[in-house]
Amino acid sequence: MALTRPLVIGIGNPLAGDDAAGRLVARQLAARTVEFDVAEADGEATRLMSLLGGRKRVVIVDACRSGAPVGTVLKFEAHERPLPVDLSTLSSHGVGLAEAIEFARMLGGLPQHCTVYAIEGACFDLGQMVSQPVLASVDSLAALLREEFVVGLTPDAAC
Repeated sequence: MALTRPLVIGIGNPLAGDDAAGRLVARQLAARTVEFDVAEADGEATRLMSLLGGRKRVVIVDACRSGAPVGTVLKFEAHERPLPVDLSTLSSHGVGLAEAIEFARMLGGLPQHCTVYAIEGACFDLGQMVSQPVLASVDSLAALLREEFVVGLTPDAAC
């Protein structure tokens, strides 16, 4: 049985500079919503797969390195097609996110709607602060997701 509430998963290491982006989005959403569930994860593939299980709609937010300007937000509809081949090397978690999504797809456990947002980071060193462009993108993406889930969804789309 699918869980009816959407889930937002923020991935990252909160102590490693821009790698905290996904978790910061999750924390902003968790503090201000009751319309969907929020979880934080470190990006390890099997833990991500367990979070995906039984959900109809999941949004995943992570930091990446793609060569785009710092703070750029990339969006992928993972339920429609595999993540770009090089996305696994963009994520600061290695292959965890891309592998989790593809394993879930192969096992029939990928949510009907699975969107991945990747925020371009610059510094992923332990002990560093999150850069200002990434913080701005965190705020913008959290606001976008709040609006999408709270204002923009019909009751049927929320499932």
